[in-house]
Amino acid sequence: MNRRRAFYVFLSVLALFLLGTVVVLSSVTYYLAIDPSAYLSESEVPFLDNSTRWNPAEHGKVQRIPRIIHQTWKSETLPARWSGISNACREMMPDYEYMLWTDASSREFIAEHYSWFLDTFDDYTYAIQRADAIRYFVLHYYGGIYMDLDIGCLRPMDPLLIYPVILPKTIPVGVSNDLMFAEKGHPLLEQTIHNLVTFDHSWILNYPTVMFSTGPMFLSAQYGLYTASHPTSAGTEIRILPKSLYGKNAKPEEVPHSFFSHFYGSSWHADDAAFIGFLGTWGKGLMWFGLL
Repeated sequence: MNRRRAFYVFLSVLALFLLGTVVVLSSVTYYLAIDPSAYLSESEVPFLDNSTRWNPAEHGKVQRIPRIIHQTWKSETLPARWSGISNACREMMPDYEYMLWTDASSREFIAEHYSWFLDTFDDYTYAIQRADAIRYFVLHYYGGIYMDLDIGCLRPMDPLLIYPVILPKTIPVGVSNDLMFAEKGHPLLEQTIHNLVTFDHSWILNYPTVMFSTGPMFLSAQYGLYTASHPTSAGTEIRILPKSLYGKNAKPEEVPHSFFSHFYGSSWHADDAAFIGFLGTWGKGLMWFGLL
């Protein structure tokens, strides 16, 4: 009898936890909703093959984002798994400057240009938090395109450089930080780098700590805050890259106009990410079972 009671207590606690999770996720979904008008449409972006270049000036447009590709790795030697993908992008767009940010050069850059952030940078628990943070700072300082090493190029990115900021839509909600376009010194990046200190909290587990302190949920919150404070201009300043142009979580035949291919190498995800994924799949069923 005691075992049965303990089992029911466990299920009740689990149900309350899952109910709270559902409430939180529903609230996040509401507050991080993206205005449909912010999405880039395929009709706004010329479709080019992988060898055709596009000059904004020839089409009456102004290039806002400099031709710089930023990537991060712990050392200057990329692993074989990713080096070919990175090299292919650079060979496709040889006029783009390439900047690889290592653990050492990232810290040196923060110490030289954003010394007010160095203590926070050094105190991060996880290396991925520093890898997340540096991408916001280099985009603020230089502008350009940040790309994770597991993203490949299918077409030159030239037509995307006429917008001040582009962020990709991710699932289930918000935007991702694995690919970002930004002009130098854009106010969204100014807000983002300063809010890294405000959002520097531990959520006990690896996955939520990273996601909410420096990762995609953090960036999604910054996008939400910025659009709320700039309701008339944010929709034209910050464009959202839809799945059809981003290509992630889709079969190649479903996104024939995508600029990017994806090789899905998020190696920093720990076992707690799998647990959260389990909750997403089975959480509602467990909640109702626990409430019976």
